Amino acid sequence: MRKISYFSLLCKRNIAIMFLSNMAIGLMDGPMRWLLPLLLMEKARPFLVGLSFSIANLGDTVIALLGGQFSDRFGRKIMLVISSFFYTIGSLLLFIAFWQGSLNFIIIGMIATIFIYGLSGISSGSTLALITESISKEDAGKALSLVPFGGLMGRILGSSFIGILFRTKPVEALIAMTVFSAISILLRLQLKETLQLKSMGENISLIEHLKGTINAVKMLGSLCILSIVALIILNGLSLAICGNYYSPYLTENFGLDSAKIGVIFSLLGLIQLLLTPVAGIVVDRYDYGFLNGLILGNVLSGAFLLVFALTHLPFVAVLAMIISSGLGVFHSIGYDVMMAKISKNRFRATIYSGMMAVWNMMFILGPVVGSILYSSSPKLTFFVASALLLVTFIPIKKISIYFHNLVQAEKITHCR
Repeated sequence: MRKISYFSLLCKRNIAIMFLSNMAIGLMDGPMRWLLPLLLMEKARPFLVGLSFSIANLGDTVIALLGGQFSDRFGRKIMLVISSFFYTIGSLLLFIAFWQGSLNFIIIGMIATIFIYGLSGISSGSTLALITESISKEDAGKALSLVPFGGLMGRILGSSFIGILFRTKPVEALIAMTVFSAISILLRLQLKETLQLKSMGENISLIEHLKGTINAVKMLGSLCILSIVALIILNGLSLAICGNYYSPYLTENFGLDSAKIGVIFSLLGLIQLLLTPVAGIVVDRYDYGFLNGLILGNVLSGAFLLVFALTHLPFVAVLAMIISSGLGVFHSIGYDVMMAKISKNRFRATIYSGMMAVWNMMFILGPVVGSILYSSSPKLTFFVASALLLVTFIPIKKISIYFHNLVQAEKITHCR
């Protein structure tokens, strides 16, 4: 089947709606990624910041498992709409918390964190499933890079716009973030369901569905599954340890204010925006091009994160952070395409969300570890995170061996 262009993909209904809804969420999520930790740090110590994100990701782990199963049983669309609803509630709670005293702010802020970074994960498996089922397998890389492209555009605009607006009109900035997330609800209500109607609402128990999923996983083999789990653990733990401390680190060590940090995160979003279609092309160029994406998004990203941890120069630190985080899009696209290749339609969302739950577990432990490391030595936080990314070379190599053997087996079968 002939591969189609990015423009042709954007003309497809579901792809276009997901592109626009992700952009709306990005307008909120972009500034939220650095604004929420900053606000929490003003009212609480680093440990409480780490604790709030750990609690949120505990909820994200549980909700991802449930969301994947519900998606495979009842449809992708409803899970995506619910996810946008949780984003909106979280943004609204942060707006309410802004008017409260220190103690109330911490409590409401932690609840907002749970909604934004916890409960919203109910659609983790549905997103991959809906996009994959809306296009041909040959265009999976492009489609899975095009939809995040919209989110990245939103993050760029949101980080810059909210960063500047928040300095003079914080109330209006928080209201705008809530409105952006609410728009995504309206957009996702227009999605066309991709789960086959005969599969929706089947008279099958949750236990039977889980048994079917386990059998599908067993068919992949222990080498493949263990290597993927190892990759998820190393990547997730690295991000969980240092992800919440970029903006405080830049402020405390280099004296950057919220406006400058907003511009920096906008530049980061721009780099990710430019690299996202490149990642889609790299991943789609070869049958197993996603392996190249995993190397770039983990090993090379870890090398630049190590530079960020060791340098004393503000310009070098900012540049290294932008490049390291920018390369992360190669991991995202490569990983999603890999999961799309190994999972079957009937259990796709469940398998993907199950792996996502493993990734989320790292964000239960990681923020606590990160808070301890940051309290003792901020540089050590990023040094440990970079080391974890560099070690991902081992499971990526094992995954490469698995797919190489799979290709050889298919060739032998074809010859027979």
